[in-house]
Amino acid sequence: MHADAAKLPILAAIFGEAGYSIDFAIADRELEYFRGVISRQWIARIESVYPEHAAHFREVGLERYHELSHLISHSELWPKEQRVLARDAVANLPQFDFIRQLRTIFGVDCRISDVHFFSGPVPGYPEVYWRLVRPGVATDVGGMHTDRWFHDILGDGTPLFGADETTIKMWLPIFTEVGRNGLYVVPGSHHKVWRVKYTQGADGFRRPSLDEPLADNARHLVPVKPGQAILFNENLLHGGAVNTGSTTRVSIEITFVLKRAALRQ
Repeated sequence: MHADAAKLPILAAIFGEAGYSIDFAIADRELEYFRGVISRQWIARIESVYPEHAAHFREVGLERYHELSHLISHSELWPKEQRVLARDAVANLPQFDFIRQLRTIFGVDCRISDVHFFSGPVPGYPEVYWRLVRPGVATDVGGMHTDRWFHDILGDGTPLFGADETTIKMWLPIFTEVGRNGLYVVPGSHHKVWRVKYTQGADGFRRPSLDEPLADNARHLVPVKPGQAILFNENLLHGGAVNTGSTTRVSIEITFVLKRAALRQ
C-alpha cells in the first residue's frame, strides 16, 4: 500500500462518518519484531516473579499463556507498567517503514505519545504497550470508553496535549483469531457526547467508562488479522471483546499525536 494514495481515505474515515479505518497494515517483518520483543518481555517478567514456573511458560509460549495462568497472579503480574515496551525496544521505531508511512499520512510533525501512567508521565519515552486477553476471561477486557476520557483523567485537569493537537490510536493485533476476539468499536460514536462514569481501581486511581446503554447492534467487532491496524478517532467509543477463541489474544496500542493543521493540508 502506498501511503500517498491511502492518505485521504484513511483520514476521511477516522475524522468522517465511521471514526476509524482498517486500511493500514504493518509489514510481516515488523509484526515478527513485535512478536519477538513482547515474548521476551513476557517471559522475563515471569522469570523474575515466578522462576519456578518460567521453563514451563517458555515451553508453551505466549499464545498458550492462558493454559498456565492459573499458576500465577495475572492481575498482579501485568499492570500497565510491566506491559510498556522497554526503551531499547522502541528506540528504533522512527526508522520502521510503518512509522514513516504514518507520518506521511498524519503529517511530518506526528509523534508517538510519551508514556503516561496514572502516577504521572515519563517524558521522552515513546509509549507502546501490549495486552493479554485470555479465552473466556471477561476481566481481561475493559468497558466501552473513548481515549479522550483517559486523556482528561491522566491530565488531572491539565490538557494532556496541546490545543493545536489531536490524537489517533493504533490498535494492532499481534496474535488473534479473527471473529473470535479483538476490538469492539461503535461506528460514528465520535460525533456524540456520551455520559461517563468513574470507578476507582484497586490502585486508587479513577477509570472512566460509558454510563448509558448501547443498542444491541451498536458494537462492531472489527475483523482484522495480525498486523492489520485499526486506526481510530480519540472520541470513538471502543472496548475489548471477550475472547471466545482458543488462544491468548495479544495486541499493542500506540497513540499518535498530530497537528490539527496537518489535517487541513
